[in-house]
Amino acid sequence: MKSIKLFLSIAITALFLSSCEPETVIPDTVTVSTIVDFENVKLNSDSIWNGSDGSGSYSTKIVTLNNNYNSTYFSWSGFACSAKKNTFTTGYANQYSVSAGAGALKSKQFAIAYGTATLVCDSNVYGNFSIKSIMLTNSTYTYLDMKNGSAYSKKFAAGDWFKITITGYLNKQETKKVDYYLADFREGKTFLTNTWNNVDVSSLGKVDKVILSFDSSDKGQWGMNTPAYACIDNIEFTQTISTK
Repeated sequence: MKSIKLFLSIAITALFLSSCEPETVIPDTVTVSTIVDFENVKLNSDSIWNGSDGSGSYSTKIVTLNNNYNSTYFSWSGFACSAKKNTFTTGYANQYSVSAGAGALKSKQFAIAYGTATLVCDSNVYGNFSIKSIMLTNSTYTYLDMKNGSAYSKKFAAGDWFKITITGYLNKQETKKVDYYLADFREGKTFLTNTWNNVDVSSLGKVDKVILSFDSSDKGQWGMNTPAYACIDNIEFTQTISTK
């Protein structure tokens, strides 16, 4: 009998306590994250998309990566998508490979920015997206040129640098710029990356367009000598959505 009374006492106490719990508060807004990782690009192993199909762009999730392909010279600029991971072959013929040997977080695919690359971000009923971060590393072509030098560009030494500038736009107005150095030999540093780096670009805020461009300390008569490539992956966007 005592055990039954004890059980009833515990049950009544639990019921009382549960009835006293505060009501769940639902926030007015929630933040939703979207990551563009290029894994849905239809590529075979060790293949690329560089715009030779004449599409002029590639759309994935909420963004469109603009591409300019010249069928006369079989050349391209803007964005390409790749599954190439050759980390040792030098020169232009290996322009689509990533120096890290894989996409970000060991993924199979990634994108390459060359020259000036424009990314257009869609909006929806909740408004414009904010860009939070982007993962970056050197292409194999650029990395080995800076590490060893070539017939066209120098081996990096004290004072040299190579950077990518990420510029945000909203309604044709610049929001902000973020510089990230893919190589930095200034002030005693010897930084030359061949690993993926998560770069915070949240200061760009809400955007409908993002432009990537390059600059280097190694310049000649015709402009920059350093190959103007970078590999990108896992672009993270956020959007604040009302729950009301």
